Amino acid sequence: MSKNVAVAAARDEKKSRVDRILDSIERAGNALPHPFILFMILSGIILVLSLVMSRAGVSVTALSATNGGSETAETVFTIQNLVTKDYLLNLVINFPQTFISFGPLKTALVVIISIAVAERSGLLSAFVRRVLLGASPTWMMLIIAFIAVNGNLLADVAVVVLPPLSGAIFAAMGFNPWLGITLSYIGATAANSASIVITSTDINLAAVTQQITGNLGINAPVNPLMNWYFIMASTFVITITMVVVSKTIMKNKLPLRDPNANLTGGGSTLISDSQLTPAELKGLRAAGIFSLVYFALLAVMTIPSGGILRSSEGTILPASPFLNGLVMIITLYFIFAGIIYGKVSGGLKSLQDLPDMMAKGITDVSGFIVIILSASIMIQVFSDSHIGDMIGAAGGQFLKDFNIGPTAALVGLILITMFSNLFVISGLTKWLLFAPVFIPLFASIGVSPAVIQMTYRIGDAITNSICPMNAMLGAIIGYYTLWKPKGYGKVGLGTIMVLALPYTMAIAVVLILQFLVWMLFGLPLGPGAGAFM
Repeated sequence: MSKNVAVAAARDEKKSRVDRILDSIERAGNALPHPFILFMILSGIILVLSLVMSRAGVSVTALSATNGGSETAETVFTIQNLVTKDYLLNLVINFPQTFISFGPLKTALVVIISIAVAERSGLLSAFVRRVLLGASPTWMMLIIAFIAVNGNLLADVAVVVLPPLSGAIFAAMGFNPWLGITLSYIGATAANSASIVITSTDINLAAVTQQITGNLGINAPVNPLMNWYFIMASTFVITITMVVVSKTIMKNKLPLRDPNANLTGGGSTLISDSQLTPAELKGLRAAGIFSLVYFALLAVMTIPSGGILRSSEGTILPASPFLNGLVMIITLYFIFAGIIYGKVSGGLKSLQDLPDMMAKGITDVSGFIVIILSASIMIQVFSDSHIGDMIGAAGGQFLKDFNIGPTAALVGLILITMFSNLFVISGLTKWLLFAPVFIPLFASIGVSPAVIQMTYRIGDAITNSICPMNAMLGAIIGYYTLWKPKGYGKVGLGTIMVLALPYTMAIAVVLILQFLVWMLFGLPLGPGAGAFM
């Protein structure tokens, strides 16, 4: 046995059983083809499945909501054959539009350009030294996790903005940037059922629930606030859980201080314990004044009932110019804050340097753009085949036909939703399938619609981070690649799975336990929304 092999074997012996299992998962996942090729292969498999399943007459009959929940009817779910001349021609002809209109691509490119300006002007480094440098590593993890858990207020924007920002901040402090990226990614996806404030998700799901209960004559309070107490408590439960997992299960996979960590990815600059220079302090003050003015203007345009960033009905949720323009609002803030800081501090010598900063940001994520080429096709053909819809309907019907007690059935609903979410990531789509089945089923034994909706939300969020249909995977792979540790091989789906899986499992356990405690003590899930009718 060579010396290198002996050293490697000795190192493996020191690893815990959990680490060895995670290593196996990572190796298996990264043995898969490059994500670009993998998504193309999956697209081909979906096309073949659509042909075979449609010709075989595979179908599922289940109760489903239609017209946004205003009607309930028994629906036959079938597979659409995509291997036809017309469909394939349309797929080829419309590919440029499919690619360009792919949501994560549009959002990520715009946001990355702005963050590149903030990074390369020195703003992020100076901000971290001024505000966060004195914080302990544990507090840093808690802050990042808490912000990410509440990121669903920003919808998909949080998944695009927070991971690279957290990676840059952790790198600037000399910490492992992959840890920052992972905390933000998990918080913004697997914790999508938690928030300290009401989001558009609450409003959209409650609207469907209200239609179903009204149509079926179920007398129970239904409103967007009916899960608020539970999701607010979940925010703190999940935040603490994520930090505990980081410091225990993942301490070897994601060490806080990794000697091989890439601390200069994306233009990050390692900071030291030295004081800020007078020029940097002056730049921060200028950026701070700009921030106050910028957010004050946003408040003036958003808070008053007649604010121009509110909808025509005077609301912010579920849709308004504020939410629709959130990507640009964030982008403009980082660009102008970076410019002002750079000009005052000397980090930006001339506005002529600005395009180069932005271009380097795009260069850093060029691999992500390539992945999106094939990912956009795969997502499109999977949606058009209706395979995911049928899987969701079949899962709901299975649980309905499985005669078990109410508490066990509710936990079963969480598990079925978690599984279905691997194929249908749209929460509203699955709720339209599940609501007309499970709301009347559990209402017949006195369980409130608030409980059913909350049960569904738990399962719908947990597996978001490991869902292969998650359109954000390409962006996340790009962020991990940007800060790839020295000596690390290919970053692929295996990387994401091995880093996300322990958090996913831990969040599943604590949320199910929290739910069981809520049920055991009959605690209200929101204002006026008890567990039982």
